[in-house]
Amino acid sequence: MSKKIFITGCAKSGTTLLLRMCYAFKDTEVIYKEGFDGHEMDFDKFVKHQSESKFTIGKRHPPALLSNVLVPDFQHQAGDILKEDIAVVNVIRDGRDVVLSDGSYVKPKRWIESIDQRNKVLFGNLIDLEVKYEDLVTEPEKIQRQMEEKFGLESDHSFKDYPDYVEDWVFDWNVSVLARAGKGNETDYGKRKVDTSGIGKDLEAYKDLCNDIELPKFEKHLKDLGYT
Repeated sequence: MSKKIFITGCAKSGTTLLLRMCYAFKDTEVIYKEGFDGHEMDFDKFVKHQSESKFTIGKRHPPALLSNVLVPDFQHQAGDILKEDIAVVNVIRDGRDVVLSDGSYVKPKRWIESIDQRNKVLFGNLIDLEVKYEDLVTEPEKIQRQMEEKFGLESDHSFKDYPDYVEDWVFDWNVSVLARAGKGNETDYGKRKVDTSGIGKDLEAYKDLCNDIELPKFEKHLKDLGYT
């Protein structure tokens, strides 16, 4: 049976980047589903998906645990992860950059609750490997080695050579991003090398985006995650 690896984490944290980088691995099916929802596959469909490859790697489609505001279905997802022995990679990123990405698409509450779910009482015990976005873009080979060692993956390519080894069609469309950019169904988002300019864009802007209840929680998570 194919070993399944599920990439999750709050939107705008680097889950798509990591999924695309995974084309570097041998005997691995990286799941991209063409259609309205772009590359993301519904969690239940991911669980049921059959592959002839040694490994199957997919990423969260909202709503998914560790990536969205908490809903009851996440308990069902957690049960399936344990039952099917699915490995979980959780991607985290400085919340200040998350809430400024893509025109502030992600609201503070979503980032706060995604981080809340890392608590062992909720879903922290399901996480096999946690990846910081900042490490992924500045030390990609380190993250690749961690994945190889943790899951037994083998590589044909190096993460540092991304996106050269990824086929062009992977970058030809992403409906959600195109729609938010007001570009309809145009497909002009081609291959782009990793951009590190999205780190530390504005250290104070989050204060205007959080309400009075969210702000102390947001700042506590920043401190606990080492983003200070």
